[in-house]
Amino acid sequence: MKIRIGKTMNTHKYKIGDLVKIKDDTFGWLDPSDGGVVKINYIWKGIHECCYKGDYFSFSYDDIDHEATEKLGNPKETGEFHEKIVSDGGPSSYYDFDNTWATWNDLADYKSTRQWKEHSFHLGNIGKAIMRWGDKSGASLEYDAKKIIYSGLRVLMMLSGKEAVREYLEKLLDDKQFKE
Repeated sequence: MKIRIGKTMNTHKYKIGDLVKIKDDTFGWLDPSDGGVVKINYIWKGIHECCYKGDYFSFSYDDIDHEATEKLGNPKETGEFHEKIVSDGGPSSYYDFDNTWATWNDLADYKSTRQWKEHSFHLGNIGKAIMRWGDKSGASLEYDAKKIIYSGLRVLMMLSGKEAVREYLEKLLDDKQFKE
């Protein structure tokens, strides 16, 4: 990605979805308990934007602590972003909805472009089946459960291949909980 810094064009390693550490809280909007780490939501002409605790803030490439950001472990090669959050089994931020999302479609649109990528169609179908669980006219709970399983298997097939999915299904069928 190329951004303009001053009068020169520089190529840098940060992209939408990356976590970055802000050098100093000269803005006065960071919570010290977060350690100054934010996720990039938007980049335009060298200005980065993040959504932090429901508000949008802009910062420049020069505001990023590059050494500390390296230690955050953003993926470099794949272009994928998957925020790793340490959880103790209680509430975790990956369950939180952005305050700009009003519907399932808002969440799905966000996740599709930033995380789900080529798996968006099937993961979206899983989410829709969960959201409507038992509420779709003419569809039973069994229908919704099968839709979730089918779409999950399609994602697994994309990740592991058809043969691996067949082996997995056979292993499940051989498990004592699925035997007669």
